[in-house]
Amino acid sequence: MKYLKTTSIIFLCLMAPSIGVAIDTTTSGRIIDRFKEQQKEILFESLPFTESGANMILEHEYAKNWLEWIKARLSLVQSAYSIKKEEVSEKRRTLEEALAILDTTIDQSKSNIAILALKIRDKDTKSQELSMMLVELSKKIYVYRETILSYLANIYSEWNMVFTDEWQIDVVRWLIMSDGDTDDVLSDMTYKSLVTLLWQKFVDEYRALKKEYYITRLQIEEERKQILILKKDLELQKTLLEAQRIERVRLVEITKWQEKLYQEYIDAQSQALSSVENAWKKAEERYQKWLSTVLREAGCDTKKQTPELEKKCSDITTYFANERELQKTEFASWTTNIFSWPVEWRRISAFFRDAEYYHYVGSHHDAIDIAVAQGSEVHAPAAGYVYYVLPPSPGGYSYLALKHRDGYMTVYGHLSETLVAEWHFVQAGELIAKSGGAIGTPGAGPMTSGPHLHYEVWQNKEPVDPLRYMDISAIDYETMPSRYQDKFINDFVTGFWTGADTTQYERKFILRGDTEEERQRFLLKTYATPDFQSWDMWVDTALEGGVDPSFMMCIGLAETTLGNRLKTAYNIGNIGNTDSGGTYSFNSPQEWLYWMTHTFNNKFLGKYTKLSELSRWGNPDGAIYASSNSNWHNNTVRCLSALKWRFVEDDFQFRVKE
Repeated sequence: MKYLKTTSIIFLCLMAPSIGVAIDTTTSGRIIDRFKEQQKEILFESLPFTESGANMILEHEYAKNWLEWIKARLSLVQSAYSIKKEEVSEKRRTLEEALAILDTTIDQSKSNIAILALKIRDKDTKSQELSMMLVELSKKIYVYRETILSYLANIYSEWNMVFTDEWQIDVVRWLIMSDGDTDDVLSDMTYKSLVTLLWQKFVDEYRALKKEYYITRLQIEEERKQILILKKDLELQKTLLEAQRIERVRLVEITKWQEKLYQEYIDAQSQALSSVENAWKKAEERYQKWLSTVLREAGCDTKKQTPELEKKCSDITTYFANERELQKTEFASWTTNIFSWPVEWRRISAFFRDAEYYHYVGSHHDAIDIAVAQGSEVHAPAAGYVYYVLPPSPGGYSYLALKHRDGYMTVYGHLSETLVAEWHFVQAGELIAKSGGAIGTPGAGPMTSGPHLHYEVWQNKEPVDPLRYMDISAIDYETMPSRYQDKFINDFVTGFWTGADTTQYERKFILRGDTEEERQRFLLKTYATPDFQSWDMWVDTALEGGVDPSFMMCIGLAETTLGNRLKTAYNIGNIGNTDSGGTYSFNSPQEWLYWMTHTFNNKFLGKYTKLSELSRWGNPDGAIYASSNSNWHNNTVRCLSALKWRFVEDDFQFRVKE
């Protein structure tokens, strides 16, 4: 990686220009996209050294961190035993009661483990049975498919010559063309007519097999989810049992009340601590060796250094020190809201991938804008170090970036003042800057709508929605997009130690049911017109097209509200083409759905497997199904999440495999 950090880039605001900037959407979109590319290069390709030896340094760094953790733990244990040694001569506990309680809890833990093991065995057995059914169904489906193809080939080669234009059998034509006796021919016609009737029944059976295969897959997924839950409970019970056994052994040993026993423990911990300290010293030596190699390759071992080289060498040393410190930080493990709010105010003026922003600017809004007064304090949402700072200047755009652990980066734009320097390590809540954005002020940039904080979150070099990682229960529920409603209510409930009243928050889209199939049926019954309520029709047609039935139902919901917004009989746009805008009418819902599935398998869209590739939301250049840059995508994600009973990511795989 090259040392690319520079301030020679044209920095522009990433906010919709509501003040009437004289620039067309295409041009502004191109300028902002170019800025994003340059910013991404700064944030992720601008290390102060080449990659040679860097990975080895970090490897030794992590080894040292682990040894330091062990040292701390051993010191705590040693201290605890020393305290007990001092107390042992004074404190006399009766341990019989404690041992009796432990024996009871151990027996209960054993019973719980036995019950959980039995449940897991039953679930495994059921899952295996379903898997065997799936294999058999797959074999039957294959045989049926081959038979149907053979039959169609026979019909095409022999029968097409004896049908009328209305596809009725012409008896005279059949008799004339036949070589056999009339009775034989009539007998053969009867036989083939029966075959035709049986063929339709055969096709119906084939569809039933496909549907059964799909339902069995859903059942297997449900069973596996239950098995995972049970296994987690089992591991918890085993851990609890082991802890109880260890505690019992410890109490039995302590009953001897011998100070010698404690002294042995203390001596053992001291020896272990000494060994760890020696290992840490060796790791430190290896670390320094590799760091010296990197510094030498950068030219830092020269006696006379230019100011530029001196700064670069200082950056290298500080970078690794920061990375070492970063590994010691931790996110909250009990919640996905790992970041706190960077400002006190909680009003959002522009959401992530905001459709209106795209309309005005022609580029995605990969951030949220928080409406705060000019000069508001900006605080670090989590521990990290300052990776980049562009101070405010007249007419220029100012921003800074913090690097956090696990591949996260946060970016803060339109700053009126920066209060931290590059490579400075900050703790969660530490003051890092002051917001800006007021038109004409230093740091606001040439395209701004007024005072606000532009806030981005990146994970593994990709922009993600900051609100996924923040408590959003303080945002106005009525004004937020519907896709955030479920998270809002979850955050609201989590914020209370006791029960929280959520009756005031009405969900606009709720699906009920314990399984995906039940939720699919509920969706159709609740939202679809009578002609579109056939669950069998949706599942049969979707599976024949190799597309997830839940995905197809959500497309139907997004396009026509499942038949409620039809302009003519069974019409739908974008059939047979990509984002054509044309509306096609069909004779039946079955025909409508058939062409919908075929559209996703055509020459334009057949190469796609991810939901994000089907619209401008995640596919800026290729052929697409829907041109909406956010609404279509967000509505489909929300529908799928409700059907799948889990948060469906943007790259959801919408195709199914046998």
